[in-house]
Amino acid sequence: MSTSRFPTTQYSSTHFTDSAGAVLFELSTRRVCLVHLKSRDEYVLPKGRRNIGESRASTALRELCEETGCPCRMLKVRLQTRAPPAVEPEGGSKDEVRVEEVEGEPFMVTLREVGEGRMKMIWWFVAAVEEDAVKGEGEEKFGIEMVSWEEAGEKLTFLEDRDVLQRAVSIIEGKE
Repeated sequence: MSTSRFPTTQYSSTHFTDSAGAVLFELSTRRVCLVHLKSRDEYVLPKGRRNIGESRASTALRELCEETGCPCRMLKVRLQTRAPPAVEPEGGSKDEVRVEEVEGEPFMVTLREVGEGRMKMIWWFVAAVEEDAVKGEGEEKFGIEMVSWEEAGEKLTFLEDRDVLQRAVSIIEGKE
């Protein structure tokens, strides 16, 4: 028996956490929603853990609504992806980057080591605030700020979140 020719790390279900979040845009004002973790004075993008049986896209929307109180939806975007098309051509598809117009597909994944032998995977989506909908209350432990895309990049506490934001803005602006 041989091993894969590619470097491989495997985690059992007791050693990984599957999470999802999104860059939440208010398109009419070119603002983005940041979550302020009051207890640590950190600015982050909204995200959270996936429940059993829940899709990653559903997780992202649920977490956005819970944390921000903002009704929102996945945004249809032109995205570079290696995922095969929904309808594969005769003979299958090549493993290559293509541009697809998609809704509810992740544009980035963050792999974060959270302890010895433990991994957190964060799947990132692009979402938009339902601007005509009534805004609810977010979770009390969070403050919510809608800021310009540029200010968001300066305010985010972590470099990795800034990278996620920059990629999402590039997608929205059609630069990807």
